[in-house]
Amino acid sequence: MRRHLALVAALLLSSVDAAEAQAVQSAPQESAELEPDSAQVLGAARRAQASFERHRVRLLPVVRASYAGSCDERVGRLCSWDDGADWRPEPEGDELARLRTQLVRTLDSLGRVAPGDPWILGQRVAYWAEGGGWAVGLAAARRCGGVDPWWCSALEGFALHGLGRYQESLRAFEEALELMDDADARRWRVPEWPIDGRARRYIDDADPDSLDAVLSRLWVLADPLYLVPGNDRITAHYSRWTLAHIRRRARNPLQISWGRDLDQLTVRNGWELGWERDQGRGGSAADQVVGHKHPEGRDFMPSGRGLMDPAGASPGDLRADRVSPRSLYAPAYAPLLLPAEGQVALFPRGEEIIVVATHFLPEDTTDRSSSDGPRPWMDPGAQTGRAHEAGLFLIPESGEGVWARRTRGRSQGALALRAPAGGYVVSVEHWSPPDRRAGRHRFGLRMDTVPEDVAALSDILLLRGGGGDPGSLEAALSRALVRPSIRSGEPLGIVFEVSGLGWRPEELDFELSVERAGRNLLQRAGQALGLLDRDRPLSLAWLEQGPERPEPLLRWLTLDLQTAEPGEYELRILLSIPGRTGLSKVRRFTIEG
Repeated sequence: MRRHLALVAALLLSSVDAAEAQAVQSAPQESAELEPDSAQVLGAARRAQASFERHRVRLLPVVRASYAGSCDERVGRLCSWDDGADWRPEPEGDELARLRTQLVRTLDSLGRVAPGDPWILGQRVAYWAEGGGWAVGLAAARRCGGVDPWWCSALEGFALHGLGRYQESLRAFEEALELMDDADARRWRVPEWPIDGRARRYIDDADPDSLDAVLSRLWVLADPLYLVPGNDRITAHYSRWTLAHIRRRARNPLQISWGRDLDQLTVRNGWELGWERDQGRGGSAADQVVGHKHPEGRDFMPSGRGLMDPAGASPGDLRADRVSPRSLYAPAYAPLLLPAEGQVALFPRGEEIIVVATHFLPEDTTDRSSSDGPRPWMDPGAQTGRAHEAGLFLIPESGEGVWARRTRGRSQGALALRAPAGGYVVSVEHWSPPDRRAGRHRFGLRMDTVPEDVAALSDILLLRGGGGDPGSLEAALSRALVRPSIRSGEPLGIVFEVSGLGWRPEELDFELSVERAGRNLLQRAGQALGLLDRDRPLSLAWLEQGPERPEPLLRWLTLDLQTAEPGEYELRILLSIPGRTGLSKVRRFTIEG
């Protein structure tokens, strides 16, 4: 399959393994029998809805050979494939918008005649939402008449999700789950399709008493940005189930009856953002209808390994653009959410840790960024003029409490957060609402308590060179490099600290070196034996006395690397203290030409 992981993993369209397109042959629709009076009203509603969808297909943009002829995946009757960044949405025509307006007015009228019909109410909410009328759909859901209360709550949650009111949406969905049939509630609550096999087995093996805790952890890890109130990934999941329920026994553009295959692709990848009509593909006389999912969709669900051990999760376990996504989602507030791996440095302080992280807004280097094609989902809309937001979050693996530090109005910078030692999920986030773009770096962290008289060496934090001794870690934050790189000829500043000292007089023996990264074992052996020149542009050592009383020892240096050629380097610090175990830290950085 074609992938665009070097740019973004989510320029794919609707599939199990990626965002893909779907094509199917025509098939008969389902029907239902009701009491005569209600059947008349429902029949009129069904005819109006079917007529609209027939007209929609007639008005679709016409293409030929929309895909290369092979499926990346088959799900039931559906063929899904990755069409890369090829698809561009076309603005909806006036005729289709007019026909939709006629449809919702007809459905609203019929809904007043049959206020207890759940099918008509669902269609009203869905078509108002499709035309952008989420608020009208919400009002309709709240005036649900004699409809089953669980369905009213689900439709309300669906509309609230579309309005970006995620906390209210989740409350509505939780009420729906309490009221619906137990088997249906479990099907909605326990994801089967959007997660990998390891995660499914872990959930399936959970005993009833721990299942709620496991599901809660899953959705916390799947939340795209902790900066945004609520959890839109879980409300998107329930909204997809709601829409799948709406579309049962209703005509759809794919012109087939709704079934488990459409349930699966809808729950995994959401609803379509656009449609096309492929005339006579593969020699067939019938038109094929192709549905396109959101082009910026990414897989926010954690891997099974990350779900089982959040504090031990690698960035890849929680990365939102993995190679083989099981599901896709694009947050409305930031459809373009990219990796942003800046600096993260840990400073142990006995029973506490200080986490320092740099944040920035990643550049949009996706295929679509250089295209003239429309990207309506990136229009700032109501987010125009809002300031940048950034945050550093520590989510305890116990699930209790959240440690957070936020800032607003800065395009980049560094944040520090003090928390008890332990296991966490760390999330470094930067969001630009007007750009509808965000960057995120998320991973697991486990730092045990360090006894107060045991020496500990912190990570190395890279700074802009010059400017004098910052005097404190907090003061150094304003000079932290947001990315671990400098330009050729620039000085490099560093800051680090040693804790657990001051309980007795001690001599500290420091060694610092900078050398090329990526040397293999033979090259290192040759350098050690003097058979190869050591590519070490800087090396120094010094002795000093430890602090007179227990306190962290902060050290700052500016390194002159003018002789170093462009490339990737390793900065290494070794600390030897008589009678103690030796300590070392390494930080990689890049010198750009």
